[in-house]
Amino acid sequence: MNSLTLIDRYLIRELYKTFLGVTVVLVLVIFANNFVLSLEKIVSGQFSSDVLLQLISLELLEMINFIIPPAFFFAILISLGRLYRDSEIIAMHASGVGPEKFYKAYLIGAIPVIFITLLMVLYTLPWAHYSMAQLEASQDRDNTTFASIEVGKFQEIQKGKTVLFAASKGNEPGEIRDVFIQNRRNGKLGIITAKEAYQLVDQENNQHYLVLKNGYRYTGEPGQNTYTSSSFYEYGIRIRQLEKKQAKVPVKALPTSELFQSDNPLHRMEMQFRYSIPLAVLALTFLAIPLSRSMPRQGIYGRMLVAFVVYFTFMNIHKVAEKWMEDGDSPLWLGMWWVPFVAVAVAILIEMRDRFAYLLTPKAVIRRFRKA
Repeated sequence: MNSLTLIDRYLIRELYKTFLGVTVVLVLVIFANNFVLSLEKIVSGQFSSDVLLQLISLELLEMINFIIPPAFFFAILISLGRLYRDSEIIAMHASGVGPEKFYKAYLIGAIPVIFITLLMVLYTLPWAHYSMAQLEASQDRDNTTFASIEVGKFQEIQKGKTVLFAASKGNEPGEIRDVFIQNRRNGKLGIITAKEAYQLVDQENNQHYLVLKNGYRYTGEPGQNTYTSSSFYEYGIRIRQLEKKQAKVPVKALPTSELFQSDNPLHRMEMQFRYSIPLAVLALTFLAIPLSRSMPRQGIYGRMLVAFVVYFTFMNIHKVAEKWMEDGDSPLWLGMWWVPFVAVAVAILIEMRDRFAYLLTPKAVIRRFRKA
C-alpha cells in the first residue's frame, strides 16, 4: 500500500464505499425474494416452518457469490461516473493523471474482491449446496402428509386407495379437524369420521401412519344390509412404507479438492464454472472503466445505459458458454475461459476507440499543431 499515491487511495476508497452500498442493496433485494420463495415452499409442504431461517440463510449464501461480480461492476460505473459528473476527472487530467492511473487503482482494488470471491466459490458455495441437499433430504424423510393437504377439499392418498377430507386445520402444526376418510380394508369398504387427526412417523419400522382421534368407523358394501359400526379413541391408518434414502450429493455440492482430482467431464465443467466467477470480476473491471467514461456533452454517467446492455450481454454469453459445455458443443479445454478474454478484448477496443476519437477532437488537433 505504500506504493499507492493519494489519488489511488482516494479512488479505491470511493470504490469500496460504493461497492458496499450496492452489495447491501442487492443482498436486501435477494433476501426479500428468497423470503417470499421460502414461504411458498413452506406453505406447499416442501419444508417445515422450523427451518425457515436456515433455508433463507443457505439460499442467500448461494446467491451472494453471484452478487459480487455485478455489484463490483456497477460500483465502478457509479463511483467513476460521479467523478466525471463532478468534473473531478477533468481536474485529475489537468494534473497529469492519465487513464492508466484509473486502471491501476481499480485493478488493485479488485484484487481483494477477486480473492474473497475465489475463496467463497471454492469452499463456501459447495458447502452451501451440500447443506441445502442435506436439508432437502431430511425434509423429504420427515415431511408430513398434512403439509400438502388443503382443507375443504377431497384428496387421494395411498395412490388413490384412500380418499381424505378435512374441514379445517388444528391448533398444532400438522393437525386437522373434522376428518372424513373412505378406504378399503380386507376388501371391505370403510367410512371413517373423526374429530381430529395427526401424523405419526415410526422411524424404527419406517412406517408412516395417519392417527385419528375420537371417531367412528362404518364398514360394509353399498346395496347390502351388512353394515357394522364401531367407535374408537385412536385409530391408525398406515399411509406408506418409508424408504431410507441417502441424500444425493449434486455436483455443485462436491468439495473443490474432489473436483480438482477428478477426470469426470461434469466435474471439470463445475470446476471451470467456479473459477469463472472471480474471473468475471476481473473482466468486468476492465469493462467498467471505459464504459463509465463521459465524453464531452454526453451527459451525466454517459454510457450507463450501454453498460447495462454490455453487462447483460456478458452474462448471457457466459450462460451460452456453460450450455455449450453441457451439450458437448465446445471442448472442455476451452470451456468458459474464453468469455472473460472476450470481455477484456472489448474493453481494449472501447479504450482504443475513445483515445482515437480524442485525438481527432479540435482541441487536440490544435494542440498538436501548436507543438509542431
